[in-house]
Amino acid sequence: MLYAICCMLYAICHMLYADARSHAPASERGGLRHIAYSIRPTAYSILHTARILRTLSAYSNRQQMAPNTYLITGAAGFLGWNLGRMLIRGQSTVVGTWHHSKPDRCASGHCMQFDLEQDDAETLLAATSPDVVVHCAALASRAACDADPDLARRVNVDATRRLAEACAERDATFVFISTDLVFDGSRAPYREEDPVSPASVYAETKAAAELEVAGVCPKHYILRPALMYGQTAQDTPGSFLSWNVGRPAAGAAVQLYTNQYRMPLYAPDLARSIESLVKSNAGYGIYHCAGPERMTRYEIGLRIAEHFDLPAGLMEKTELPVTDDTSLVTEKVLRATGVEFMGLDNGLREIAQRIVF
Repeated sequence: MLYAICCMLYAICHMLYADARSHAPASERGGLRHIAYSIRPTAYSILHTARILRTLSAYSNRQQMAPNTYLITGAAGFLGWNLGRMLIRGQSTVVGTWHHSKPDRCASGHCMQFDLEQDDAETLLAATSPDVVVHCAALASRAACDADPDLARRVNVDATRRLAEACAERDATFVFISTDLVFDGSRAPYREEDPVSPASVYAETKAAAELEVAGVCPKHYILRPALMYGQTAQDTPGSFLSWNVGRPAAGAAVQLYTNQYRMPLYAPDLARSIESLVKSNAGYGIYHCAGPERMTRYEIGLRIAEHFDLPAGLMEKTELPVTDDTSLVTEKVLRATGVEFMGLDNGLREIAQRIVF
């Protein structure tokens, strides 16, 4: 609008100048030249202003088209840190939360304390104004969930519902990080539409939270990642690698199942999938995310020993009473995002080059 007004003023100045030239007697045109030329700088100034305004308008439009603002709960944790780092590299605005202790390093631009049990989700979203909330925070220890099922439900189910409700109120997208353990491992491979069959308190709370999210927030993605690995904010092995690398590095053996099957997922690949789902406006719902290889925990351990130069003899075989296989079918997320999940060898090679242990 301002640009159009300035252009109109410029045109008026030109008309004034032309009118003055055409109506003045020849003897007076020299004098009117001074008037006309006094008008011309004004017109040029107006046009220059219009050009500046047009540039600012274009910049404003680019700003409005900038990537979404993300709020990551548990941003100082393993997945939250990997996700925040990925999003910031993509020029997104990222705000994160932490709970027990303030992190030394947080990949998000701003990290604030938030208690899932006590603090108000509405207040958090009002303060941060996110377009997308990625809920990574959880009581993830199976032992802790078994020891206090009520706490597990308050943190993993009730708090998740409140965040999803707050997203629905603000028309924000809610991304919930669930788990492949919503399946008991008896009927692999699993598709998104297969009925859940949780076999632990932790898995039960995740399955219950999935239902809550789907019931209260229309704009939702529920991701079920397989066994994740990667690096931490401290440049150390993350997730199960912390003990699968740490113990043998200290000379201690680890016992690994020969009949427990997983599809190890590189954490940055999950982060890329989240970003791609959101930016591509993929259909809402459940998505399975897993690496391309189905392997036993023992086979995974041998690969780890190879890439981290650890004694293979410290990877000891053991066996479960029954086979446990939570392999996932990932066709849906691959079609929606185009993200190719990295094989274990390539992922471990990247980590081994960067971390300290």
